[in-house]
Amino acid sequence: MMHTELSQRDALLSEIYERGKMDRDVVVISADMGAPALDLIRRNLPGQFFNTGIAEQNAILVASGLALEGKKAFAFAIASFITVNCLEKIRVQMSIMKLPVQIIGVGGGFSYADSGPTHHGVEDVAVMRAFPNIEILNISSAENAELAAKYVLDNPNTPRYIRLDREVLPHIPGESVINFTQGFRYLKRGSGKRLLLITGNLVPKAKEIMEKSPDLSIIEVARLDMVHENLRKELGHYQQVICLEEHFRNGGLGTMISETVTDWGIPCSLKRMALNMEGGYTYKYGGREVLRQDLGLNIAELFSEVTA
Repeated sequence: MMHTELSQRDALLSEIYERGKMDRDVVVISADMGAPALDLIRRNLPGQFFNTGIAEQNAILVASGLALEGKKAFAFAIASFITVNCLEKIRVQMSIMKLPVQIIGVGGGFSYADSGPTHHGVEDVAVMRAFPNIEILNISSAENAELAAKYVLDNPNTPRYIRLDREVLPHIPGESVINFTQGFRYLKRGSGKRLLLITGNLVPKAKEIMEKSPDLSIIEVARLDMVHENLRKELGHYQQVICLEEHFRNGGLGTMISETVTDWGIPCSLKRMALNMEGGYTYKYGGREVLRQDLGLNIAELFSEVTA
């Protein structure tokens, strides 16, 4: 189903709402967030909605207690707050105890571009990757958000971090839909020996990249906690792999692929295109592209790289 004007947040929450109408064990814990689809849950499923106020750590604890009682618990808040602000709670409840809390974080990367570094989700993947037992789903479109909700609701017994973008982003059709068990899909198979791995809010750039570099293969990576053996095999078919992400260079997609290439001895060169950490956080304003360039992620450089 095409959701051209629907946010990832509302696509995911709408699917949770529909399932919640049939399954009273589906519960949503909000850290004082608002959304049209969330309003439906609050209004029509009042016994399955809890607002903890501006208290993300408490949201994780409430969700953990409900999960312990067999509920399918979703904790919903701004990405940087529901992850970095809650690390000890996530470590104990979700990673050590393996309680199947589903964290929904809105605002990956520079989604909240003009709200300052407190709201920028540029290290969240790195810190969540440090914990065992937690799946990380990085969503690129409303269509994939709906698929993610179905995947999570059909497989509720694993802790997860579902990373959403705040913007309404176009869906890029590929050779197949996302399989969240494997965590990747081909957007395009080129005839050359170079592969671009792209994730999250940068996936919409793939359309222009395809036009400029027809020989380049492009894969969307939607799982950032692990590299499935099928993706590992695909990496072995290429001489150069380029990773593109709106996240600090340390700990994100590029780091995950670098670890895989090293650990498995995959004979390819690797280039990581991400946000530089040398200057720390950015306090600039002017939108997403300005912030990307301030931290060294220049999309024009990418086009130059892949069309060379």
